[in-house]
Amino acid sequence: MILFFGNFFLYLSLFCIFIFFSGFYKRIKLSEINFLKTTYIVSAIPFIFLTIGFAISDFSISNVYRNSYINDPFFFKITSMWGSHEGSILLWIFLINFFGFVFLMSNTTQDIHKQIIFISSLFLLYLVISSNPFEYFEANSNDMGLGLNPILQNILFVIHPPTLFIGYIGLLIPFVLSSHMLITKNFSEELFTEMLFWSKISWFFLTFGIVLGSYWAYSELGWGGWWFWDPVENISLIPWLLNTALIHSLQVSIKNNQLKLWSLNIALYAFIAAVFGTFLVRSNLIISVHSFASDPLRGLFLILIIGYLFLVTIKLNLKSTNYFNQDTFNLISKESFLLLNNIFFIAAALTVFIGTIYPLFSEMFFQTSVSIGAPYYNFAFNLLMAPIILLMAFAPQIQWTKHKRKNNHNIYIIIISFITAILSYYYFSNLYFALGLFLTIPIFIKSAITFFKLYPKNKNFIVQCLCHLSIAIFIIAAVYTEQFDYEKNLLFKKNGETQIPLDDNSIILLQDIENQQFKNYQKILISLLILKDKTEYKLMPSKNIYQPSGQVTNEVSTVNSHLHQFYATISKVESDQVSVNIVFKPLINLLWISAIMLVFSIFLSIIKRK
Repeated sequence: MILFFGNFFLYLSLFCIFIFFSGFYKRIKLSEINFLKTTYIVSAIPFIFLTIGFAISDFSISNVYRNSYINDPFFFKITSMWGSHEGSILLWIFLINFFGFVFLMSNTTQDIHKQIIFISSLFLLYLVISSNPFEYFEANSNDMGLGLNPILQNILFVIHPPTLFIGYIGLLIPFVLSSHMLITKNFSEELFTEMLFWSKISWFFLTFGIVLGSYWAYSELGWGGWWFWDPVENISLIPWLLNTALIHSLQVSIKNNQLKLWSLNIALYAFIAAVFGTFLVRSNLIISVHSFASDPLRGLFLILIIGYLFLVTIKLNLKSTNYFNQDTFNLISKESFLLLNNIFFIAAALTVFIGTIYPLFSEMFFQTSVSIGAPYYNFAFNLLMAPIILLMAFAPQIQWTKHKRKNNHNIYIIIISFITAILSYYYFSNLYFALGLFLTIPIFIKSAITFFKLYPKNKNFIVQCLCHLSIAIFIIAAVYTEQFDYEKNLLFKKNGETQIPLDDNSIILLQDIENQQFKNYQKILISLLILKDKTEYKLMPSKNIYQPSGQVTNEVSTVNSHLHQFYATISKVESDQVSVNIVFKPLINLLWISAIMLVFSIFLSIIKRK
C-alpha cells in the first residue's frame, strides 16, 4: 500500500508541475495561489510515505530493506530514511517544496515560484529516472533488513543531516530572488531585505548543522579532533563561507545602495555550491565517512542539474553587467571594509573548493593519486581567515561613505595585542597561540567597549558584537586545544598492573571489562578511572558489534574537567590484554560553548526587531 501511494504521489507531483507550467489549471477554475499550494503539498507527500515505510519496516520497499534493520530503535528506523541515497534526495525535494510553500505566504510572484517548482521538478525527474525510492522488493517473512551503517547510529544523525539540508535548501530563496531581480531589473530595497532575511535563515541552519556535524565526528569517530578537512565537511563549509559573504554584502546593498550586482551574484553561486556538495556526496567520486556508494550514473544526472544552474547563472552574469554603474566609495569606509571582507571569504571558499576537487581532477586527467590534507588547508585557509579576524574588530566601528578618525584607540589596541602576544609566546613558547591572541585581542577589547557604550541603546549592534566575540573565543579555544593537548596509548595486561601513571599529576585505573547484549548490537565495555588532583574521572569506552552486518564501531567516552576534557577510546581488545587511547583536550568545552554562542547570535539577528 505504501509502495503504491508513494509512487502515485511521486508521479502526481510531476503531473501537477506539468499542469502548472502548461496553464491547464486555469480551466478547472483554481486560482494560481491555490494551485501553487496544491503543487507544493503534493510534491512533499512522497517523503511522508517513505518515512512511514521506514517506521513500520515495510521491506516490500527495496530502499527500506537495504537501509534499515527491523530491531533498530524507532528513531533510527525513521532517520535511516535520510541515511539512504534515495531518501536524502527525497528529503531535498520535501524541503524545496516546504520552503516554497512558506515563501508563498510572503511573496506570491509567479515567476519566482516557477523557478522553485522547476528546480523541484529537476530533482523529481532525477529520482524517477535513476533513484526511485519506491522500488519493489520481494521480501519474505524472515527478512530483517540489511541495517543502517553503524557509524550513523548516533543521536546526532537524527538532527545533523536535516539541519544541514535546511541550510542548503534555504539558499534556494536568495537564488530565485536574485535571478528574478536580474531578469526583471527590479532592484528594490524590499527584495534585497527579503533576500537578507532568507540568507540569515540559511546561515543559521548551516552553522548549526556544521557545528552538530563537527561534534558528531568528535564524539563518534574516535580520532579526538573536531575538524578533519574531510571532503564532505569541506563542501558544507563552502556555501557557509559564500553565504557569510552574501550577508555582509547585502548590508551594503540595503544601507548604501551599492554592491548590488556583487550581492546578487554571490547569492547565485552560494546555491550552486550547495547543489555541488550534494553531487559530490552522491556521485561516488569521493571517499568519506559521509559519502554514498552509489551508481556513478546518478552523479551524471546531478551534474546535469548543476550544469543547468551554472549556465543560467553565467547568462545572468553576462546580462547583469549592463544594469549597474560602477560602485564608487571612499577607500576608508564601511563599504570598502565589507567588500574586502567579502573578497577574503570568497577566496577562502575557493581555497577549500580547489583542495577538495583537485585530487579528483588529478586522478581523472593525469591518472595520478594526490592527497590534499590538513597542512594545505591549515596554511592556505588560515592565511586568508587572519585578515578577516582583524576586520571583525575594526570594521563595525568604521563609518559609512567616509570614515573620519576621531582618536588613536585602534593604534593603542594593536599595541596591547602585540604586547599580549609577546608575553604569551614567552610564557607558553607557542607561536600559533601567540598569533591567535594577537588576532583576537582587538575583538575582545572592541566588544567590551561596544557593550558598555551602546547597550541597551543599540541592541542590533550588540547582536553583531556577540557574533564576532563568539568567533574570537572559538579561535582561542581551537588553537589552544590543538596546540596543548596530549595523547597516551596505555596497555593493560590480564592479571597484570591495573594502575598506570597518565602524567605527573594523574593516574589511570582499569576497573572492569564486561560484555553487554542489546537488541541490535553487542557491547564490550571497559570501565576506567582517572585520579587527578584528588578528583575522580570515570570513563567507559566501548566497542559495539552491530547486527546484521557484524560491523564493529569504536564508541568514545568523555568526561569533563571544567572547560577541559578527557577522551578515551579502545584501540584493541585481546584475550590477554586491552589497549586504550587517552587524549586530554584542554579548553575543548570552551570551543563548543563559543559555537553555541555563534548559533545563538545568528538566531537573535533573525528575530530582532528594528
